[in-house]
Amino acid sequence: MMMESCTAVGMFFGMLGMATPLIAIGAIIYLIVAKRKNSNLDEAR
Repeated sequence: MMMESCTAVGMFFGMLGMATPLIAIGAIIYLIVAKRKNSNLDEAR
């Protein structure tokens, strides 16, 4: 039964499923840090 292709596709989507939330969390943290830096610069001025 297409066991090898199923496991390969399963591992591929598993990696995507694990990587996507990490990328999203990293992007959100980056945006928050960027906003804080911009607000600090505006306050200093």
